[in-house]
Amino acid sequence: MSLLDALLLDPVRIDVWVANRAGQNIAGSGTQADPYDGSTATKFDALMRNMAVNTCVHLGPGEFETEGYHDNIAQGHGWQAQAGMRIVGSGIDVTKLKLVSPASSGQRAYAVAHQLSSSTVDFFELSDLTINCNWSGQSNGVAAGAVRIMGNHSRVVRVKVMNWGVKTGGPAGFVIAMLTGDPGNGVNGVTNCGIEECIAVAGDLGESPVGPVTVLHVGGKEDAVSPPEGYGLGPYIRNCFVDCGQTTDLSKDFRALSMAWCKGGVVEGNQVHNTRHGGPYQQTTHAYGLTVRGNVYRNVNKGPVLGGLGSSQGSGTLARAGRVVTVSLGAAHALSVGDYVVINTSPATVFDGLVVTVTGTTSTTFTFNTSITSASSANVSSVKKVFGVRDLLIESNTIELPTATSGELIGIHVQDWSTTAPDATYPTYVFGKVAVRGNRIRYVDGAFDTAYTGYGLQLNGAQNLLVSENVVEAVPANPVRHNRCSAVRYLENRTPAGLLIRGYDGITGVLASELETDAEDAFILGLIKRQ
Repeated sequence: MSLLDALLLDPVRIDVWVANRAGQNIAGSGTQADPYDGSTATKFDALMRNMAVNTCVHLGPGEFETEGYHDNIAQGHGWQAQAGMRIVGSGIDVTKLKLVSPASSGQRAYAVAHQLSSSTVDFFELSDLTINCNWSGQSNGVAAGAVRIMGNHSRVVRVKVMNWGVKTGGPAGFVIAMLTGDPGNGVNGVTNCGIEECIAVAGDLGESPVGPVTVLHVGGKEDAVSPPEGYGLGPYIRNCFVDCGQTTDLSKDFRALSMAWCKGGVVEGNQVHNTRHGGPYQQTTHAYGLTVRGNVYRNVNKGPVLGGLGSSQGSGTLARAGRVVTVSLGAAHALSVGDYVVINTSPATVFDGLVVTVTGTTSTTFTFNTSITSASSANVSSVKKVFGVRDLLIESNTIELPTATSGELIGIHVQDWSTTAPDATYPTYVFGKVAVRGNRIRYVDGAFDTAYTGYGLQLNGAQNLLVSENVVEAVPANPVRHNRCSAVRYLENRTPAGLLIRGYDGITGVLASELETDAEDAFILGLIKRQ
């Protein structure tokens, strides 16, 4: 195709200018010299509702109010993002967009969003402005967020968001959400969507917003129920700054970064401060490939937290016939062949806490294979899907844990949600290839006290695990640990003083060998043989 043909096929972009012309009583014509008047939420939203696709909207200095969008918004209120639309402010903290949504209880309200359907909002871009989510101005039961977009080659760049949160009784909140798929609407995955060079600060923490809140999310839709799943190609969160404001109390469930439902996902170059989970935090979706690289986490209970757990599929009974176990539930489930699930039994049996792979299903039953022969039946209290990452790389991150004396503090946590040893013949590995290398983990500002809790790595359920060249400062013994992994290799993990840290198997209690220990053993054996 010639350049001329490409130019002719490319849709013409329309440029429109909007200003806050309060007190002028001039509607404007939308040109740079005579911008439209967006001085009230009613005027601004009416203008945005009438914008065509492929429009570049230039917002002038000052504050603009908007009712934004939520999924039950009445006709004639708010507005929706369009394909090819660019919204460009005059700069962070120069142009401000304030959410004044009249959302009712149970809603997630966004300043910039659209209805989710089979029509993706492709080539959308939002940049160079500040969004005030106005958490304190929302009704009880509302989650106040900034952006929710699903589209190919869509991005949010150089945007600051503030005053986000969830009012008491509201749904889980998302601040900036770039969705990678929605199979329920026929979108099995989008390409190249993400968040870059954005700033997110909480604000209004004194008024006690609640969690859970995920600040920067690239992945599945907010209430994703599996199956089915959809995987985006090449999504990213790059060079962003998040501060959740939890300097001392990290009990609120705030998650700075989140990524799943992706192939080739990248989370790199971000700074995360003062939050419970730095992330990427993975919840109820899988990922095929994810790289977490070059991020800085300060004062976080956990940095990357991978491995999610779904809601219960129900309760019932379990019966084993030879090597095949059939679980019968009291109602229809949403499991498919190949899903990973964790079984819980009451009272506890050898099956309690076991992660297995579903091999067959009917509407109310599923099967899995086992080498267990010590029990043939059990009462099942719950069955939950377990989510992981096929290929995971976590490298060159810096993580500073709080100087706390209690609580679960883990620098890098890869979790398979099992509570028992793997099935000897039919082990299930929620994670495939996992490499954790070159990370630096310590307490905030290098503080150290023998009463501190928190350790470096907890890596569970990996089929192939490589842990190398990490520097870990921690008080508890065996700060580099794994459970239920198959092929495991540790190499040159050390304290800041240069002392070797050997990997520790939490199931067997055995320390992993290293090149250094192998060399020492060979040297000693050589001396013995010479004698």
